[in-house]
Amino acid sequence: MLGFLRHSRSERGQALVLLAIGFMALAAFVGLAIDGWHWYREIDRARRAVNEACGYAAAAVWQGGNGLAAFQSSLQANGIAPDAYAPNEGTGFDLTRGYEYDGYSRSIFTALKSDTETYFLPIVGWNTLPVVAWERCTTTGAFISPVAVDILPFQDSLDNGTWIHVVGQGSEARIDSGANYRGVIFPFIWCVNSASDYTPNTNCPYAAPFWPISESPPSAQTAKNELADYCWAGLCNRIFTPVGTRLATVSGTSDNQLCKSAVDAGLVPGTEFVAIIYDGEVISPDPSYGGWENIGVLGWGKFRVVDLQPNSNNCNSLVAVAIGGIYSSLQEIPGPFKTREIPWDAQGGWW
Repeated sequence: MLGFLRHSRSERGQALVLLAIGFMALAAFVGLAIDGWHWYREIDRARRAVNEACGYAAAAVWQGGNGLAAFQSSLQANGIAPDAYAPNEGTGFDLTRGYEYDGYSRSIFTALKSDTETYFLPIVGWNTLPVVAWERCTTTGAFISPVAVDILPFQDSLDNGTWIHVVGQGSEARIDSGANYRGVIFPFIWCVNSASDYTPNTNCPYAAPFWPISESPPSAQTAKNELADYCWAGLCNRIFTPVGTRLATVSGTSDNQLCKSAVDAGLVPGTEFVAIIYDGEVISPDPSYGGWENIGVLGWGKFRVVDLQPNSNNCNSLVAVAIGGIYSSLQEIPGPFKTREIPWDAQGGWW
């Protein structure tokens, strides 16, 4: 009888120990879940705040303002403590806290770094958890397309809402001895006097290269490949061709290929974009100067895609309506049409 009582008491003692251990494990699990959820919310809050602040900074730079002031003001409005973004820590791709913009590149690096206190994890020695977030933004926000539109149909469309062909079939120039133009130009090939004299020249004695090409003269196929890889998606934003610049035109590409390139880049009905406005004439250089036919930049216009003809699956003509312009500088163009956030480790023309 006494043995039975001793055995029963031993089992009850073991049960109490197990219960205590289970309770502690449950408490630890609940504490971890609470601290984990709190940590996740702080990271999400930081990401949203730095994303918004980076956008405000990029918009300020785009308009010629103070990007750092806009960055800090946005963070303060979202309740982010100053020690999360100042002083700077790291630089370039290794920036972990702060704001970095050199005043001329085409992107801004921003990052937040702080610690958030824990509620239950101190029992295992974790008093704080790190909160980090980062964002990189392009300072050129308009969707700049490699399209140039004759000023007369542009003005008619702007004044009367007329739908006009801007890429492919129907976008031919009014004056074009080669009859090759189909609405698309190379924004990165400027026709100038020489490598040391960038005065525009219709004979294009020197085809001045800009990113993403670096050699002059580039082969026509190389130029087309770079156009397809970079400019149709709006990545040639960094190349602003001032009024009076003469740009080489794209030729030898089918209407269907040009229209498909535009659609693949997102130029579908409803999309807004920016195109160059020119005087309606494509000039062919004298034979001794080579074959870079070119147009002259009068300014910039804003458009909205309204139709793909004959259909969206196999178009040969992109139809749009003018909704703004003529603008003489990119800063005059209202509204960002392209997302400002870009990959953190993007190379080349992003910056």
